[in-house]
Amino acid sequence: MSTLPAPATLAAQEQGRNQLAAWKQAVPDNFFTTDSNLQRVLQMYLGEATYQTVAGRLSEFGFQVATIIDEAATINDRPENHPRLNRWDGIGQRTEEVEFHPSYHIAGRPVYESGILTLQEHPGNAVLQSAYFYLLSQAGEMGHVCPIVCTMGLIRTLQTVGSENLQQHYLPSLLESDYDRKQVASQYLTEVQGGSDVGANAVVAENAGDGSWRLTGEKWFCSVANADQMLVTARPLHAPAGTRGLGVFLVPRRLPDGSLNRIYLRRLKTKFGTRTMATAEIDFDHAVAYPLGNLEDGIHIVTELVLNTSRWANALGSAGLLRRAYVEAWTFAQHREAFGHAIADYPLVAEALAEIKVDTAAILASTMHLSHLIDRIDMGLATAEERGVHRLLVNINKYFTSVQASLSIRRAQEVLGGNGAIEDFSILPRLYRDALVFESWEGSHNVLCLQALRDMQKYRLHEQLFSHLEQMLTEITAHDLYDLRLTITRMLDETRQRVDTLLTADPGFQQSHIRRLVDQLTAVTQAVCLLSEAARELTQAQTSAKADWLEFFLNRYLRPNYDPMQDPDYTTRIQRITAEL
Repeated sequence: MSTLPAPATLAAQEQGRNQLAAWKQAVPDNFFTTDSNLQRVLQMYLGEATYQTVAGRLSEFGFQVATIIDEAATINDRPENHPRLNRWDGIGQRTEEVEFHPSYHIAGRPVYESGILTLQEHPGNAVLQSAYFYLLSQAGEMGHVCPIVCTMGLIRTLQTVGSENLQQHYLPSLLESDYDRKQVASQYLTEVQGGSDVGANAVVAENAGDGSWRLTGEKWFCSVANADQMLVTARPLHAPAGTRGLGVFLVPRRLPDGSLNRIYLRRLKTKFGTRTMATAEIDFDHAVAYPLGNLEDGIHIVTELVLNTSRWANALGSAGLLRRAYVEAWTFAQHREAFGHAIADYPLVAEALAEIKVDTAAILASTMHLSHLIDRIDMGLATAEERGVHRLLVNINKYFTSVQASLSIRRAQEVLGGNGAIEDFSILPRLYRDALVFESWEGSHNVLCLQALRDMQKYRLHEQLFSHLEQMLTEITAHDLYDLRLTITRMLDETRQRVDTLLTADPGFQQSHIRRLVDQLTAVTQAVCLLSEAARELTQAQTSAKADWLEFFLNRYLRPNYDPMQDPDYTTRIQRITAEL
């Protein structure tokens, strides 16, 4: 015989459910207006006058991401709503179509209509585009973040090395902000035998003699399988082996007469994360293609214009994922009670929140500085040193920030306890799954660290980075930041010594330790960028919490002998860091 719960039991359960409802209500409905750090960083790089002209548009987009886009992305991520492959239509005609749930388009429409890609029509908009992308990523990858990145890369490639004919025919639709007329791009580089070893690629390109080529072979990991325009690497007949022999081609999904190009989607891959973005294995069977730039420059074009764009955007995406994780965990901690107190009051929870918040600020700091360098390069204002800094930083920053994001999103899940693992309880499981995919996109950790090692050995790019960071430190004159500037200067010198030691060692030693050295090099770069932001805030007569953030960051990443148990300010510093969203 069953009995109904006692009234006291029902009241307690109702109270717990009310706490969760209050938490859901407390999550902001505008990701821009509630992010004071983003606003200050934009004021620093854009200048106050320009910032005021764009703040309203960013606020509108921040609202759309937090409401329309986020809700649709949640629906689209349900397993029954994931993309499906329809290779044929009802009368047996080949379509190779990827079918999306209506929620995919509901989420995507305001993304493209924001003008996030139209910004690339003119140089000098990388910082502003970064703000849009950072806000967008707070809804997770949501099926559109990767297409946006890939389209950014092809736009840049067409603008830089595309022929006038290709630019006229293919560039306008990539810059289009009308959702129903826009086209999206993709980049297909990976083959089953190659992976990171791009030089092992075997897809063949044959010259058709009319300005076009024919591509034949298989690409193994093709994200944005529904792309209208595809950037594909292939090896022309009789070209040298290895990366030197690869050319880069634009492959349209449909030919000028409207017919489908000779591309065949084998299957859609079942991925751990980014599930609402279609990834496939694709065969090319004499597919019509057009060369991008000189064939012998293929790997250079891929690296400088495609991969570097994706690696930069990947770090922005990591910052966005982590900012959303902090918003979820912080608001939850304010409303969830345990043992009579909001869990935000407990030191272990507060410590986790502080780690997430400071990591988010550090990722945004280094990546927005990278955006600033891109603007200077695109505007023709960059020095040779700044170009060298960009080349090194874009690689080490992508690696380090993706690791920071994954680890700190796990900390956010920890704040939610067992609920943090439930897919329909919060966005955190999806953010974590997406973050792990972000880690492997556009170069594994080992590949990026070894690339940095080669660039430091061959081009001495670390010297340009150190010089650049030293110059940034000399520009910081705020008295309140004097001790921090002195500390970070010393850390920069220590990092330089370790780099010099590594580069004079034998190859085995170098490869064994390059990753931990890149960790230190990127962390000290983030520290300088955070200090620069703090200095700007103080000169603008703004109150700045970044001194606390920096102390916490330095203790975690750059002070190996630091012991929190010997720090009398540890607990109060964490309280100050986590006092606000």
